[in-house]
Amino acid sequence: MSRFDGSRVWQHLTGDRRPRRTIVAAVVTLVGFASVAFVLGLSVGLYEFWGWLVIALGIAVGAGVVGAGLVPTVGSLWLIAFWGYVFPPLVGYLGGEWTGGGRYTHPRMLGFAYGSARAELLGGLETSLTFGLPLAIIIGTVGYVSGTIIDQVRMRVWTE
Repeated sequence: MSRFDGSRVWQHLTGDRRPRRTIVAAVVTLVGFASVAFVLGLSVGLYEFWGWLVIALGIAVGAGVVGAGLVPTVGSLWLIAFWGYVFPPLVGYLGGEWTGGGRYTHPRMLGFAYGSARAELLGGLETSLTFGLPLAIIIGTVGYVSGTIIDQVRMRVWTE
């Protein structure tokens, strides 16, 4: 049985510098491209819920494989969720083109709508905290742990 090693826990929480920066930069770039595409009127697959989940899980597993750290992984996934719930209503609010059932609303499961662009934006902020953050924690943790296990198995097979 091995002793508890605080530095190893810290390493898994914060990750290595280069992979951490790479994961965060990749997610910021992804969100940036999606933002430009959304503003230009292109479909970014916002309402194809499973597509974004697969991307998020892929980012989390990749972060685990390269050792980017659990905290940066969860933060990056929450940035994606935050963008999905807040960016479209923000664009509609700032552009004055908001409609109750248009593309400037955030994804929702129950199909309810807000009465104004401001309410939609505030609802998106609330949903990103109450639903997006827990989802980022769950997907980030499961994906990161899976990626770490994949990396450890790969290293054991490679060294034998």
